[in-house]
Amino acid sequence: MGGLSAPRRARARAAALALLAAAACARAQAPAPAAPARGAATAWEVTGGDAGHQRWSELADIHRGNAGELELVWSYRHGDYYDPGPILERSPTARSGTSFEGSPILAEGRLVFQTPYARTIALDPETGRELWVFDPQQDRLRHYANGYVSRGVAYWRDADAAPGRCTSRILLGTSDARLIALDLASGTPCEDFGLRGSVELKRDVGRLVKPEYYKLTSAPVVVGDVVAIGPSLADDRPDQPRGDVRGFDVRSGRLLWTFRVIPLPGEPGSETWQDGSLAEAVGANPWAPMTADPARGLLFVPTSTASPDYYGGRRPGDNWFADSLVVLRARTGERVWSRQLIHHDLWDYDLASPPHLLALERDGQRVDAVAQLTKTGYVYVFERATGRELFAIEERPVPASDVPGERASPTQPIPVAPPTLLRRERFGEADLWRRTPGHFEACRELFRSLRYEGRFTPPSLQGSLLYPGTAGGANWSGAAVDPSRGWLFVPINDFAMSASVRREPVGPAGPGRLPARLEGDMGLFAVGYTPCSAPPWGELVAVDLQSGAIPWRARTDSGEIGSEGMVNFGPPLATAGGLVFHAGTEDAVLRVHDADTGAVLARYPLPASLHAGPITYRARAGGRQLLVLAAGGHHNVGRLSQSSKLGDWILAYALRSERTR
Repeated sequence: MGGLSAPRRARARAAALALLAAAACARAQAPAPAAPARGAATAWEVTGGDAGHQRWSELADIHRGNAGELELVWSYRHGDYYDPGPILERSPTARSGTSFEGSPILAEGRLVFQTPYARTIALDPETGRELWVFDPQQDRLRHYANGYVSRGVAYWRDADAAPGRCTSRILLGTSDARLIALDLASGTPCEDFGLRGSVELKRDVGRLVKPEYYKLTSAPVVVGDVVAIGPSLADDRPDQPRGDVRGFDVRSGRLLWTFRVIPLPGEPGSETWQDGSLAEAVGANPWAPMTADPARGLLFVPTSTASPDYYGGRRPGDNWFADSLVVLRARTGERVWSRQLIHHDLWDYDLASPPHLLALERDGQRVDAVAQLTKTGYVYVFERATGRELFAIEERPVPASDVPGERASPTQPIPVAPPTLLRRERFGEADLWRRTPGHFEACRELFRSLRYEGRFTPPSLQGSLLYPGTAGGANWSGAAVDPSRGWLFVPINDFAMSASVRREPVGPAGPGRLPARLEGDMGLFAVGYTPCSAPPWGELVAVDLQSGAIPWRARTDSGEIGSEGMVNFGPPLATAGGLVFHAGTEDAVLRVHDADTGAVLARYPLPASLHAGPITYRARAGGRQLLVLAAGGHHNVGRLSQSSKLGDWILAYALRSERTR
C-alpha cells in the first residue's frame, strides 16, 4: 500500500470517520407504563453528570411508559458554527470547521455551556432566557487539525467564603490554550485568577513549533481547590510538545504541579523508553475527559499514544505513561498508581474515553471501582484506590513487526471479562460487505493483499489490516452508568482500517544522514471510498460489570431501512426511568432506548445532529423534569459530500402537559 502525504493523510483520517453514516428519523410506540419515581435533582454541576462521569440521573418522571410524549418547551441559538465543506475538497490549511460537543452544566440556577469558539453562555434553565455571554475573542480563522472543539466547562464554589464576586466560578479552556476563570453570577473574568482572569498555557510547554499544536478541548477538572487540565496536541507530529498534566490553584491560577506523562531520565517509567529515546519523545497527552474522586482527592487520567502513531522505531520500549490509566493525587500531582493498557502503541489506540467511577460487589463486599473503556473494545476494571484488577488481565502474545527497526511489544494486556464490545474478536472474509458482487470481490482482493494476523497486527510496508480502526471501539463519548446495577451503556464504532509504513525522503544521503526515514499511514479499509467492513458500523452496547456479560446491543440507526448502524460520537444519558438517551450519529435524531433491552422506544427529529451528551434536571424544586440537548453537528462526521448537520441549538424538552403517567 502506498504512502500518503501529510495533507492527504489528514483528509484520509477525516474520510475514514465520515464515510460510514446514513440519515433519517422515525418514531416507535412505547410499551406499557412503568411506575415513575419522582426525584429532586436540580443541578448537573459536571459535564459528565458527576465527578466520576456516570452520566446518570435519579429523575424518573420521563420513563418507559411516556418516553414518546416529549415536546420542545424552549430553544436557544448561539450562532457559532462553520462548515468547511466536503471533506475530500478541503484545503489542509483552510479555516477549521466546528464540532459542538459540550454538554451544558447546571449550577446555582444557571445553565452554562461553551460554543465551539469557546464563547461561554449562561441561560435561565427554566426558560432558556440568556443571562450572560463571555467571549474570549479567539481567532476563528486558524487551522486546527481537529477543528474547533469544546467539550464543556467546570464549576467551583468556595465553600469557605461568604457569597460574593467570584466565590462561584466557571473554569474553561480555549483552542488557543488559555485557562479562564469567570464569575458564575455575571460571566465576567475573575481578576485574581492568573492575569486578569486568564492563564496562558503555552508559555512553558517547550518544543512548540506552532501555537495551534497545543490546545484544550475537554473540560477542566476541579478537585477541591485544584483545577487540572490535559492538553490536546497535534496528533502524530514529532515537533509537538509533551502532553503533561498540570494542576493550578483555582483561586489564583498559580501552577501547583506538573505530572510528566513522559518521564525524565531516572524517574519511574524512564526505563521503558529504550536506546535514549526519551530525549525526543513527545505526545502521550490526556486529551480525553479526565474524572475525579473528590472524597479521596484522586484524579483519573487517560493518556494517549506517544508520537508518531504508526511507527515506533524511534521510541523502542513499552513507553510509559503513554496509553495508560494514571491516577494522581489531585493536590500534589503525585502518582498513586497506573496501568498501561497498550504497550508500545503502533495503532493510535490511545485512551480516548473518560474513566468511569462506580461501586461493584465482589464476594459480598462493596468495592469502589474505576472502569476504563478503550478503542480496542476491551473494558478494564480496577479497584479505585489501589489499582487491583477486578477482572483478571492476561498478557497475551501478539504478532511481531516485520518493519526494519521496529520492535513491537511481544504481548498486550487483555481482560478475561467483559468480552470485547465489538461483534467479533477477529476480522475475516465473512465480515466483508457484500454491497454488490463487484465491491465484495474488490474488497476480498484488497483483504488478501494486506497483512493480518488478528488483533494488534503491526503496520507493515505492504499494508496491514487494522481492526478495530482508530475510531474505536469506544471513543471520547465514554459511557453512561447505571450505578444501581453496575451497568455501562457504551456507544461503539465497529469497522476496519488499514495501516502501513512507508519510506519518507528526508534529503540526500551523507555522513550522519539517512536517505529516508520510516513513517506510518492510516486509511479506511475501503475500495473507491466505499467501506469494505460490513455494517453495522455503530452500536450502543450494554455491559454488566458485576458479571462481565453483555446483556444487549442496539444498532445506532435512524429507523429507516438501509441506515445500517452508523458511526457515532456522542455521550449517552441513563436515568432511573429505565431509559438511555443517545444520538451521536450523522442523522439529526435522538433515540430513547429501554435500559433493560436496548429497544428503541421513541425517536425525536432534531434541527442539527447531536454529538454532545444529553443532560436532565429540574430547574426548581418540585418542577418538571427537563431534557436538554446541545445540538450542533460535527464537521468531521458524516459523508464525504457533507458533514453531520451543523447548527447552534440548545433545546429543552419536557413531557406534554407535564404528564408523568
